[in-house]
Amino acid sequence: MNDVSANGHIVLVNPPSSMEERYGKLSAGGSHLPPLGLCCLAAVTRENGYSTRIVDAIALGLDYQEALSELLKDSPRYVGLTASTITILNAARLAQLVKEHDSGIVVMIGGSHITAVPEETMERFPQFDIGVVGEGEETIIDLLETYNRGISLEKVNGIIYRDNGRLRLTAKRDYIKDLDSLPMPAWDLLPYLPKYYRPAAQSVKRLPSTSIVTARGCPGKCTFCDRKVFGNRCRGLSAGYVMRMIRNLYSEYGIRDLQIDDDTFMVFKRRMVEICEALIQEKLDLSWCCLARVDHVNPEVLQLMKRAGCWQIQYGVESGSQEILDVLKKGTSLEQIEQAIRWTKEAGINSKGFFMIGHPLETEETINQTIEFAKKLALDDFQMTFLTPFPGCEFYEVASEYGTFNYDWAKMNEYNVTFIPSGLTEEILVKYHKKAFREFYLRPRIILSYLKRMRRGRLVFLLGSVALSFLRTFAFTGGRKAVRD
Repeated sequence: MNDVSANGHIVLVNPPSSMEERYGKLSAGGSHLPPLGLCCLAAVTRENGYSTRIVDAIALGLDYQEALSELLKDSPRYVGLTASTITILNAARLAQLVKEHDSGIVVMIGGSHITAVPEETMERFPQFDIGVVGEGEETIIDLLETYNRGISLEKVNGIIYRDNGRLRLTAKRDYIKDLDSLPMPAWDLLPYLPKYYRPAAQSVKRLPSTSIVTARGCPGKCTFCDRKVFGNRCRGLSAGYVMRMIRNLYSEYGIRDLQIDDDTFMVFKRRMVEICEALIQEKLDLSWCCLARVDHVNPEVLQLMKRAGCWQIQYGVESGSQEILDVLKKGTSLEQIEQAIRWTKEAGINSKGFFMIGHPLETEETINQTIEFAKKLALDDFQMTFLTPFPGCEFYEVASEYGTFNYDWAKMNEYNVTFIPSGLTEEILVKYHKKAFREFYLRPRIILSYLKRMRRGRLVFLLGSVALSFLRTFAFTGGRKAVRD
């Protein structure tokens, strides 16, 4: 163990960000999820003897000055910020306030954005001293120990830092092979989980609810997705570790509903079966949902998941045009999508489909195909966003060849139109976006299903606020009647 007084205090910060910044007009249906990356880092720094705090400015509703005051309470030597593309400017603004208060505080930035474009980010924001590129648990300890010894950072793999005014990007750090070697996430350092956090309204069956991550990496090759943080090689926590996390959340925080937020929970079939069998055997009063690819499910597995408490599976459908799916390198077919969602319905599990419009080669015809396909499927929930070429994804580098692309990081939340395919306009995309929501949700089957869900006590207010937001945003447009089946 290290000497805490010698090492100095570290504060890990989720910078201020409003629901409107992250979700636009659909903010009422957005999620308040715990910053699991910070929880994992905090667990590691604490285990290695570093005095550690987490300041989640989003959960606490702090503005920049309030967040600054909170993170400075213990006179930290190190401040570690996390940021995606949509929040990188927020992190930079808070970092600037930290530096103005005390230029001697070491400000580090981690997360998906810095990993995707490290040089560009550090050049743009000189208030960041060090960037952590990729997975951070091993890097943060190596970095802190090297810094404390006062020696050069050049041998710390997985960082970008400033050296006499020049940026230096060190060698890539290998991915962590044994995730079970990591300590349990430090949920205790967050604001109280049941009070301050919940998944999106459509992904909650009951409260209190929260999210967990049980695996890293994704085998997909989708052109719109950045996989630089965790890579394509999938690594999972063991079933035993996952069950320890679930028991802790269940007993210590009273969690009764979980969103398993892996890129795809079902890659490790044997592990998933072990988790389901353990949940059945222990008879926990727990419901849960997860993400899955349509080519990873079968009737037997779905039936087991249902018995284990799974109530919803979220599928990345993306488009109702096979041509568009192929351009995206999705690796799935319309037939596979229909089959997976039919099997899910037959198993008694709800399904939610994620769709996007505004793809390269998109036309009004392909958008209409997507809307009709979504209505044809036996889906219970629907989400549609605009294709956003995030830094680090394959399409980011070539987007301007297929249309008009706004490279403003502050706009990249998937609910703003940042990419417009050739032959379309922003107005056309927005028009079809509204049409898709109206035509999917304003149908008797869907309305009735939501009325039934709103009968579940504490969800009445949550789902009711989402319904009102939906009506304001999508249902009333120029006095036109809503489209029905």
